[in-house]
Amino acid sequence: MDFRKIKGTIILAAACAVFPSCTKTIGYSVVLWGDESNGLEDGDIVKVIVKSNITHSYIIELPDGQGNKEIPIWQVSEPEGKKSALRMAAAYADFANKYAEVKLDGLPIRAEPVNTAKQVYRLRAKEIIRVLYKGKGAAVSNGKGTIDGEWYRVLTADGTQGWCFSHNLDIYDSETGGRREKAASEKKGETDKLLQILRGKKWVPAEYEDLIKAKRIDLDRFDEQYGFTFDEQTGKLSILTADGQNEQTFTKIRKITGKQYRFEGASVTATINGDDDITVQYMENGKPKNVKFSTTKEDIPALIKNERSRRIREIQKIAGFGPTFSSSNYGTLTITPANGSFSFTWQNTKLLSDSKIIESGARGSGTVSVKYYLSKQLQSSYDGILTFRFDGSASENNFIYKMTEKGIRLEDAGGASIKNNVVNSRGQSPAVIFLEKR
Repeated sequence: MDFRKIKGTIILAAACAVFPSCTKTIGYSVVLWGDESNGLEDGDIVKVIVKSNITHSYIIELPDGQGNKEIPIWQVSEPEGKKSALRMAAAYADFANKYAEVKLDGLPIRAEPVNTAKQVYRLRAKEIIRVLYKGKGAAVSNGKGTIDGEWYRVLTADGTQGWCFSHNLDIYDSETGGRREKAASEKKGETDKLLQILRGKKWVPAEYEDLIKAKRIDLDRFDEQYGFTFDEQTGKLSILTADGQNEQTFTKIRKITGKQYRFEGASVTATINGDDDITVQYMENGKPKNVKFSTTKEDIPALIKNERSRRIREIQKIAGFGPTFSSSNYGTLTITPANGSFSFTWQNTKLLSDSKIIESGARGSGTVSVKYYLSKQLQSSYDGILTFRFDGSASENNFIYKMTEKGIRLEDAGGASIKNNVVNSRGQSPAVIFLEKR
């Protein structure tokens, strides 16, 4: 819903239908983190109309009668009376447009301006944060003496507030330039290069790198369409991962500061961490979200194709050895190819049902596949893990297996520890089924 196009009482009625906890006017807030695409500047006072506890957002009146806009709660101060908001804006005035680039990876933000206070956030090197105001805090020592610096109340791009000591911050003014923008102007070629890095590479989910190194091509996480893409001609961008898709439109790409670029008109910024590493920040359901993307020299479609072939070969080997296996107690299992996948029939599964290994409503047929990986420790004792989906059952049934000269040994993995599609340990006292080749 685009609240900027809705006027007067219509916006309130529509908003209250979406936001159950709304009231006609909550109060006035100070903009803590400006947004040029909405005409919001640091220190502006805005009228807050609606609050949603569901999406963690406000609907505010934009300055100069530009309409209404839904924004995340963290972007402005807590709503209060107009006089109180004016006093807060005055208190923040000295630090309007003040930002900082972090010089040290892991620099903590603390709950209080004391170096022993609880850490509420750990910053990344080159991360951009908003400086709200200066506070009085305890001196900081490195064991050899007092460190130069001040305590500042800061705000991160995902809405975390706290106290940070300035010794490892490069503070600058986004309006007047300051030392950071001066440095950027002296290195214009480098800045252009950064934008070219963003434009000129194919960005895939950063998790691909670790999965490729581990030789675990998780087909639930891998897809040749996944990644961060944008088209400056059409003004469309897409953030697509195994966790979902976020599509938005933008008007242009603007450098905010340092290595961070904003897609104007969209709630998306991209931070260039290196030649092959970016972090994309955007709003989803009123909450800030950070997703890392990287580049890869690997052929993703080929990796996916090879993994599918590997899984098929694994089941083909079992079916070729059988394809029928039987037990006097656990019935008869037959595995057969079926349209590029594998189906199975499992006759006489009463004991499996009585033992609650499979659901009572499961029928004696379904599909079988290779979905999970075994940890290195389990690979020494087992050949793999099979996933059975019985017709009439809502859940999958997994069995760690081992081939023998006479048949196949299946071990119920219902109680096994499975994380990130890897079986890390067996279940406690699992049922073991031996099915002899017929």
